[in-house]
Amino acid sequence: NMTDFMTLKNNTLAFLENCCPSNGVFNAVGWESSGENSVLTPAARAFIKTDDQIRVLKKSFSQRMAENDWRFSSTPGGCESLEGGHSALETYYFYGLTEQLPQENKDAWIAYFNQYQDRETGYYLGPYVRPKNHRAWRDFSLCTHPWYHMHDHFVSSLCPTMMLLGGKSKYPLSSGSMTGRFLEQSYLEEYLWRRDWNAYQKDGNYRRHNPWWMGNEFWYPACILWQITQWESGTPTAAQARKMLDEVWYKWHDENFGVTGFWYGELNGDPKRIWNNGFSGNILPNDRSDLKFEWVSVPVMGGAHQLWFYDYDGHPIPENVRKAQTDTLLSLQNVNDHRFGLDSPDRLDSESDNCKDVDCMTLLAINYQRQDYRRKEIETALEKAAIAILNDKINKDGVLVSRQNREYLHHSASYETLSRAGDANILDQSFYLWALRAAFSVLKKSDSPALQSFIDYDWPAVPSHWLWLPPRTH
Repeated sequence: NMTDFMTLKNNTLAFLENCCPSNGVFNAVGWESSGENSVLTPAARAFIKTDDQIRVLKKSFSQRMAENDWRFSSTPGGCESLEGGHSALETYYFYGLTEQLPQENKDAWIAYFNQYQDRETGYYLGPYVRPKNHRAWRDFSLCTHPWYHMHDHFVSSLCPTMMLLGGKSKYPLSSGSMTGRFLEQSYLEEYLWRRDWNAYQKDGNYRRHNPWWMGNEFWYPACILWQITQWESGTPTAAQARKMLDEVWYKWHDENFGVTGFWYGELNGDPKRIWNNGFSGNILPNDRSDLKFEWVSVPVMGGAHQLWFYDYDGHPIPENVRKAQTDTLLSLQNVNDHRFGLDSPDRLDSESDNCKDVDCMTLLAINYQRQDYRRKEIETALEKAAIAILNDKINKDGVLVSRQNREYLHHSASYETLSRAGDANILDQSFYLWALRAAFSVLKKSDSPALQSFIDYDWPAVPSHWLWLPPRTH
């Protein structure tokens, strides 16, 4: 009964037709007046609407073309979401619909995103991230992603997605106070070298977080600097951005690979201070307990973003480091459900989601193409993972979801991106599609006709590090 390609495609496109902005799945007015900081506190859950309170509107892709309407909600009945908008574009691109767009439609879609760009900061301040002075940023026990962190993340994913339409930002990223800050060498060096990756204390000190969170922080400068090299090509600013990438960003990462092939610990530019939680230089812990494996897997989730940038940009990785990455990644696959989670691989359920699966599966696919090491094991691992996802990560509407029984959103206060438990979310399904594409980029033949239907599809290439997978070479 595993989902095949045409079934998933048709279900997903039908789902996107229902993601037309409406009255929302969350009572935002009630939540704001209640004083709650997070959408997902027990008290705030009372503001999630029931079926009879949600009005689902429908708009087909052809209607959107006719009306030049490129507003999306993250879930059926939701309110407008910029995150839903860029994730919808990605989905339409991979299923071949954007090929139908004349230049007029492409220009209108790019203009839709750009209307939300703030000239002063360079950020996109549309519906997705609460304003900087909102109370949601003040409770450090709930808000683990500061205001600038969420905007850096959005720029890092939205801007390369706009390139799928041949677009660029309205204002140069180099001139924004926030998007241009990484061009200053002293700032970038301070940003990279003066960090402590050990454990987040929930005290508002955002330089003290776990490697998963910190990895995102370290990915953003590469994304934004690279974007400047592309959109401002031929200018002194673009040359400076390339210099900061090569001489500062790569320098820190090249010098600080850990024994697992990833980054973690209290570094400050001194690899001898890399924290290894008592692993004694071994790549894997001596026991298979949840806690020990969490501190193997968390740096993977923190390093995947930088490593798919490494691969897209063609930056070399030492052979022994790449082998250590592959060993670590293969060790994290759950022996029972075949997906990738944070805890011991012996658990009955990996508690996987789109982030963990996409990070592990993408890096395995990259290493498969770049190094003749454990290739057969990588093939087996990716086939098992893809089958498990296509069996277990499909909701009642036939769409990919991270977890069936939990609400989904990207930030604790971004009600625009909220999906109710069991409902699909545009970002969620598009991110999971990336994990599946990683498997399909490696596999050639499968005994499963359903899986073979995905392998045989001609998945479009992408023009940037975002959504990146190397072309099949073996």
